[in-house]
Amino acid sequence: MNVAFLLDADNLSSASDVDQVFDHFRGLGVTVTVRRAYGGTEKLTGLKEVLRKHAVRSFINQGKGTTDAALIIDAMDLLHHDALPGMVAIGSSDADFAPLAVRLREDGVRMLCFALRDKADADALALVYHEVHYLDGAVRTERPAPASRAAPRKAPAPKKAIVRPPAVKAAPAPMAGTGKAFATDDEFDDILEAVPALLSGEQVPLNDVTKQLRDAKVLGRSARSTTLLGRYADDFRLTPERNPAYVQWIRRPGR
Repeated sequence: MNVAFLLDADNLSSASDVDQVFDHFRGLGVTVTVRRAYGGTEKLTGLKEVLRKHAVRSFINQGKGTTDAALIIDAMDLLHHDALPGMVAIGSSDADFAPLAVRLREDGVRMLCFALRDKADADALALVYHEVHYLDGAVRTERPAPASRAAPRKAPAPKKAIVRPPAVKAAPAPMAGTGKAFATDDEFDDILEAVPALLSGEQVPLNDVTKQLRDAKVLGRSARSTTLLGRYADDFRLTPERNPAYVQWIRRPGR
């Protein structure tokens, strides 16, 4: 999965904040294809080394109060040129980017926000972003889940860190029409590898999961993703129960 990171350097101007953001991306196993920072000369100069370290392009504003406009215009240009990935992360505690977040969500973009708790209006940010991550002291919070859904769990380690106790597995019979066996650890690993967003422990749109499973040949073209995931009912939660729209990985001991 790809992500665009757009940084309001006038708002988040600490090198450690930028490092935390990229550490988070590495933990999710996502690829940051667009990396841009916007701000005044003084703030961008102060971040020069960390921006170079993470290959982030700098865009100097046109004077006081123009940083937000520069970021928003750039984001919309990327959208209309089909150069914006399916996930966008805004690095700013500023709720002035709320209209941008709402507009991009209308196009199916998953919106993340990296902010500082002491600068942010938490309620305003939670309304427009799918996820809000606070960088103060590495504390992280999520957008409150609707009553009909379980609250997202703390993000687990990426797949490579998953350790299972050795077990003897019987060779299961394949399912007709899919070439896949009934619930196996290998198939479970294939699902997480095909959809790295599930490793976060957060709710992922079922349509996105289905597409990525099919692209990775884990799910047959005529097979149903709900049937595949249903074989791991203790590992994946589908919500709502009737006509599921989201999938969440529920990490269990030994998994």
